[in-house]
Amino acid sequence: MVDYQYLRAIHITGAVLLLGNVTVTGVWSGLLYRYWRAGAVPMRPIARAILWTDIVFTVGGGALLTVSGVTMALRTGLPFLGTPWLLKGISGLGLSTLCWLFLLLPDQFRLERSTDPALLRRAFLRWTVIGWISTLFLYYALWAMATRR
Repeated sequence: MVDYQYLRAIHITGAVLLLGNVTVTGVWSGLLYRYWRAGAVPMRPIARAILWTDIVFTVGGGALLTVSGVTMALRTGLPFLGTPWLLKGISGLGLSTLCWLFLLLPDQFRLERSTDPALLRRAFLRWTVIGWISTLFLYYALWAMATRR
């Protein structure tokens, strides 16, 4: 049986990987976009790097976060729907995940495959705006979980 403190460490590690990756990706992408617009950097390698870091850190961190969180809640007997801070944390993570799956990921594939500059610009701007909104959902979830409010 895995000790609760190990689960908690795994949970925090998952949160750090997930939040760290989406935050750093947003910042670096914004900086690289300026170079892409100037013709100094091609979009395809940028988009491919984002896809790979999402697979490793976003999916990996999210999986660690989710599995350890559900396991801890079940072990402590916390009701998912009856604990406000837990429900807020799960909702924030869920909303962010839905944004990523249905809005961000398709744009990432468009960014990786398209050669049309107008399409790339639109996809990148939409990806950026939705990505930061999705990131705010994650920070809200972190706040709810850390403050238990």
